Amino acid sequence: MLIQYPKFIMDHDQGLVHRLQAVILWFMNYDYCFMKWVLGVLIFVMLLTTACSSVQKSSSRPAIDTASTPVESFASDVAESELPSTDPDVMYHVFSAEVLGAEGDFSAAAAEYLKAALISKDPEIAERATQVAVSAGQWQMVALASDRWATLEPESLDARELAAGSRLREGDYVGAEFQLARILELTKFDQAHGWRMVAALLAPANDQIRAKKVLDKLLDDFDARSNVEALFARSQLAARIGNLDTATELVDQAIILQPKRADLLAWSGRLAVNLGDDALALKRYRRAWEASSKNRHIAMAYAELLKQNEDPISALAVLAQLPDTPDMRFTRIVFALDAGDRDSAETLYLGFSEAQYAEASDTAFQAAQSAELLGYQREAIDWYKQVTGEQSLRATLRQAFMLDDLGDFEEARKLLAQLRIQADDGVRSQSYQVEAQILQGADRADEAIQLLNDALTELPDDNPLRYARALLAVGLNQLELAESDLRQVILVQPGNAAAINALGYTLADLTERYDEALVLILQAYELEPGDASIIDSMGWVSYRLGRLREAEGYLREAWKRMRNAEIAAHLGEVLWVSGKKDEARALWALGIQLESDNKVLIKTLQQFGELP
Repeated sequence: MLIQYPKFIMDHDQGLVHRLQAVILWFMNYDYCFMKWVLGVLIFVMLLTTACSSVQKSSSRPAIDTASTPVESFASDVAESELPSTDPDVMYHVFSAEVLGAEGDFSAAAAEYLKAALISKDPEIAERATQVAVSAGQWQMVALASDRWATLEPESLDARELAAGSRLREGDYVGAEFQLARILELTKFDQAHGWRMVAALLAPANDQIRAKKVLDKLLDDFDARSNVEALFARSQLAARIGNLDTATELVDQAIILQPKRADLLAWSGRLAVNLGDDALALKRYRRAWEASSKNRHIAMAYAELLKQNEDPISALAVLAQLPDTPDMRFTRIVFALDAGDRDSAETLYLGFSEAQYAEASDTAFQAAQSAELLGYQREAIDWYKQVTGEQSLRATLRQAFMLDDLGDFEEARKLLAQLRIQADDGVRSQSYQVEAQILQGADRADEAIQLLNDALTELPDDNPLRYARALLAVGLNQLELAESDLRQVILVQPGNAAAINALGYTLADLTERYDEALVLILQAYELEPGDASIIDSMGWVSYRLGRLREAEGYLREAWKRMRNAEIAAHLGEVLWVSGKKDEARALWALGIQLESDNKVLIKTLQQFGELP
C-alpha cells in the first residue's frame, strides 16, 4: 500500500520525502525519545533544504512592493501558512500511523493519528485522523478525532456531521445535540439543508425516544416549531422510522404555510402512495407538477402514478412537457407502448434520426434500446455499433444476445471472443457469462459449463463466473460441483444473499437435507427479507418440511411481490396438496401465460396430470 503523506510533507521535494521515509522505517524499532530526536534533526534539515529552494525560486519572481505590503504582515502570513509543523511528537505519531496503515493495521494507525491530532493545531491532521478512524470502524476514535477537527476548524460542516453521527452511534446524545446545534448555526442561511442533515443523522439512532428529545430541544432552542424546513425534516425523520401517519401530518402543516411549494407537495404524494391513498397521491402530485412542470423527478413520479391508475394518455402528456433528451424520448416510447399506442412510439423512435442531440453515443444507445422494444433487432444492432465510452460494453453484450435471437449463433460467439482480446478481467468475465447463457439457451449446456471451466482456469478468483457455473451445474444435476462453487462464493462474500439462497434452495429442492437448507434460507431471508425469490425459497423449504400453512403464506407473499412462472408452480403445488385444486389450476394458467416454456412449471403440471 502506498503511504499517504500529509499535505505539508507532500509539498516538499519528493526525493527528500523518500529518503526521509527510508530513515524513519529503519528507526521505527528504536527508542521513542531517540526517534523524536532523529525526526527533529531530519525535519530541521528538510526545512533548511526548503528554505534554500525557496530563496533560489524567489529570484525569478517580481520584487515585493514593500511600500504597499508591510514586511511584518508578510512574514506573519508565511509563518502561519507556508511552514510545516516541526513538533517531533506530532511527526512521530503521523509517520507511525502511516507505516501501520501501510502494514494493514488500521486500528493501530487510527490510534496513532488520534494522538497526533490531539497535540497538533493542524486541522488537516485532525481530518486525516477522523478519516482513518472511520476506515478502521473505531467510532470512539471518530468521535474524539472529529471533535478535535471541529475545534480546529469550527466552520467545517463535515467535521460537525461526523462528530454528531459518531456521538449518536456511541449513545452520547448530549454531545450529539451540541454538534447538531452547531450544524444548524452554520446553515442558518440554508435552513433546508441544515434540518435535512439533522433529520438524516437522527434517523438511524438506536434510541429513538432520546433522539426525539434531542430533536424537540433543537426545535425549541431554534424556535422552529412552525418553521417549514424543520417541519419537512421532521416529516422525513418520521417516515424513516416507519411512522407514516405522523410524517403526513407534519408535511401537511408545512403545506399550509407554503401551499405552492413543489417539493413539499411531492413528498406528501409519496407518503400517500405508501399509505395506499392513490386519490390523495394523485391530487398532491398534480399540484406539485403544476407548481414545477419542468422538474424531471416530479414529472416522472406523477406520470408513473397516472400509468398505474390506468391513465396512460395523461401520463404521456406530462412527459411530453419535459425537455426532449435521448433518455426522455426512450422513456416516452416505453410509456406509449405500455398504453398500447404503438403509432406514437414509432413516431418518437423515428425522431432519433432527425433530432440534433449533443451526445451522439447516448443518442445511439437510447435509440438502440427503443429499436429493441419495437422489435427492430437489426436496426438496434446498427445503433449499438455506434455506442462508445461507458456504455460500449453493455452495447456489445446486447448485440451478442440479438445476434443469437436472429439465428447468428456463431457470429454472436465470435463477437464475444473478440471482446475478450486485450480486455480487463471484468469485461472478460462478463463476456464469458453471456456466452454461457447463449450456449445454454441453445441446449448446449455441456459446452457452456466447459466454457466456464476454461474461464475459471483463466480467472480463478472471479465470483460471478463461479456463481454462474454453480447455477448451470444445478441444471445438469452436478450437485457436488454446484455446492462446492456456491460455498466458495459464500466464503469470499459471506453477505451474498443470492448465493446463500441458491444453495439453500438447491438443497431443499434436490436433496433431503431440509434442516440444513432451512438454516441457509433463513440466513438469506434475514439479509434480504423483501426479496421475492428468497421468500419463495422460504415457502418451498417450509413445504418440504410439511408445514403447508406456513408454506402457503410465504408463497402468496412471493407471488404478490413478483409474478413469476416458477413461483406460480410452487404456490400451485402447495394449493393442490392442500385441497384447493381449482385455485391451483387458475394459478398455473397464469404462470403459463407469463412463461409458457418454464421447465419448473411444466414439470409440476406433468406431475399432477394437468399439462394442457
